[in-house]
Amino acid sequence: MVLLEVNHKQLETFINKHYDTNLSLFIWGTTGIGKSESMEKKAADTAKEHKREFVKWNQTTKKEKKEISLHPEKYFVLMDIRLSQMDPSDLKGLPGMSDTGDTVDWKIPFWLYVATLENSEGFLFFDEINLAPPSIQASAYQLILDRALGEVTIAEGYSVFAAGNRIEDKANVYDLPKPLQNRFDHVTLKIPNIEDWTQWALDHNKDSRIVAFLNARPAMLMPPIKTKSNDMAFPTPRTWGKNCNRLIEGVKDIRQIEILASSCVGRGASMEFASFLKFQRQINLQEILDDPKSVTKITELDMKYSLLSLVAEWYDAHSQPKDLEKILQIANYIQAEFAILLLRFSKAKHQAKFKKQVPTLKTWKVIWNKYGKYFDL
Repeated sequence: MVLLEVNHKQLETFINKHYDTNLSLFIWGTTGIGKSESMEKKAADTAKEHKREFVKWNQTTKKEKKEISLHPEKYFVLMDIRLSQMDPSDLKGLPGMSDTGDTVDWKIPFWLYVATLENSEGFLFFDEINLAPPSIQASAYQLILDRALGEVTIAEGYSVFAAGNRIEDKANVYDLPKPLQNRFDHVTLKIPNIEDWTQWALDHNKDSRIVAFLNARPAMLMPPIKTKSNDMAFPTPRTWGKNCNRLIEGVKDIRQIEILASSCVGRGASMEFASFLKFQRQINLQEILDDPKSVTKITELDMKYSLLSLVAEWYDAHSQPKDLEKILQIANYIQAEFAILLLRFSKAKHQAKFKKQVPTLKTWKVIWNKYGKYFDL
């Protein structure tokens, strides 16, 4: 499959343009790299821009859905539609007698009814669309191209998007029929590199132990999927950033972390993660805080990355100016790549405090002169 490849930031631009122009966009990509998450983020951002309340339709109650239908002007709705779970009639609806009794009306699904309401806004997102058999995919042709289905038309405030894995991703997908292909514009989402994933993880307050480990072992973020492997759990940006992050939250025992992590990233990755964490036991953090220059004694790469996680967690609990000054002094003595990452880790823990405090600290001018062009305050 030869398609334009985009990173997550570029994908946001494509989503914006297709929403503004009411064109349909198909997002291709391997599993676990953030296709669905990107759609959710842009839906939430668009809701904020339009001064509307963001709603994930699939996670609302019947009562809340009724409220949305009565006051569509208040909401921006992300509707995640899974064609693979539907019959053709689930889109078109069911026939019923009209009020006069001499004709037939189609009773459309409630989600589709809400998407047709005047002043209604949102994304119709057909996720994993190519998991659906071709006969089910065909039922969506008119909705995707003409923004209509039968006798109803989608509101101008809605745009249609879809996402799916590729044949080469071994996801047991169906080929997308040519007529349906031609109803979309197409891009492929790249696997995020470690720099982009790290920024996302820090922006979303992910566990610094995971972030430090993956910076030490970038290949573990998304190793090639082994098609003949029997492993049910394997590393992806999603399993690290969502599943593993939640499971090990607050857990200190390394053996327990290894066991928990293995359930979502697999045995091999969890063993490497646990081995990495053991380096923290060899670091005397208090000694380094008391004498920042002593950080130069740490020579092993894994121990340097482990130190970043330790210092970040320490700063999370000690966020006074004097504590940040110690971190700046440590950054002054370690190699540039680690200094910059340490600053990013620390800033992510207490962003407002960090921005307010650092300009007042004596070591900041030295740090800024060294790394200011690489670091966004």
